[in-house]
Amino acid sequence: MGLRVGVVGLGTIGKRVADAVLSQPDMELVGVGIRTPNPTALSVNWKGVKIYCTENERQPLFKACNLDVSGNLSDLLNEIDVVVDCAQAGEGVKRLSQYKAHGVYTIFQGGEKHDTTDFTFSTFGNYHQAYGRQAMRVSSCNTTGLVRLISVLDFHYKVLHVDGAIVRCSTDPDKAQNGIPNGIAPVFGVSHHGPDLQLVLPHISIYTQAAAAPMYYSHLQMISIELENPLTRLEIIETLNQYPRILIQTKQEAGVNTAQLFNSFNNSSRKRGDRPELFLWEESIQLVGNRLHLMTSIDMQCITIPETIDAIRAITGIEKDRDKCMILTDEALNIVKKESSYKIEVGV
Repeated sequence: MGLRVGVVGLGTIGKRVADAVLSQPDMELVGVGIRTPNPTALSVNWKGVKIYCTENERQPLFKACNLDVSGNLSDLLNEIDVVVDCAQAGEGVKRLSQYKAHGVYTIFQGGEKHDTTDFTFSTFGNYHQAYGRQAMRVSSCNTTGLVRLISVLDFHYKVLHVDGAIVRCSTDPDKAQNGIPNGIAPVFGVSHHGPDLQLVLPHISIYTQAAAAPMYYSHLQMISIELENPLTRLEIIETLNQYPRILIQTKQEAGVNTAQLFNSFNNSSRKRGDRPELFLWEESIQLVGNRLHLMTSIDMQCITIPETIDAIRAITGIEKDRDKCMILTDEALNIVKKESSYKIEVGV
């Protein structure tokens, strides 16, 4: 029997975390907690995963759908070692006291505020600082991508400053009715992404801006990075290519826009067409003096999933070797590079 894990919330992230836990050789998905019956709950139930109702008064809804409920949230917490709360932003913190009372390790997603746990986790940035904590938050999708990129560049070339402009989706695919029907909504002043990165890499100077656009697949980041010791464009591309969870392709391979990029991966063997790697267009990578300019694409539905699985091992201490943890995670999620890629010397 592996580490006993429970997932609360089965939305865009939760259903992917549940599938990822099911695929890991050292973990067992004991059950999932939800407040309302939905098709995703039915699909995990078919896989033999128990369903728990997180709000007692809503249990009749499950009975009306002929969906068996194994108990309430307390019953789930009594059966597990780790809970991964993937509910909507602001909901997880309401359950934190209950998680603490049951003594379970707790992992929140980036929608919860940093102050909820006082620790934001990212594998590339601070894996070894997670052990010994009772609760933590995995960084958001854009921040996860930024940490992967900036930690590598800082280790090899020393990052002096980062400027980032982010065009983000106004909503997720399953909430498309909530998006902006026409127009772009800017965030005035600094966006949260730069300060969030500094929670993981506090020594990095960064300023980010963001705007929400009427689309629901794949954020776009336009980044300019001042480096102390840049060499050549090709050498930087080669360096980035050596690292796991970073994927560089040409526009001929992946497409010239995010719609074509989505279609490329949707036709792959990946479940749901997911792309958990940080994606960079090779043509966008340009070195002008000591300034590196590039564009990345973030699949916000799944880029944090590998880090979430890593977080389970890191917080419990069942794998204190970051490289071994990443290999286990990535092999199970079908995102493996050659094994030498996992000798990563970044972060702490």
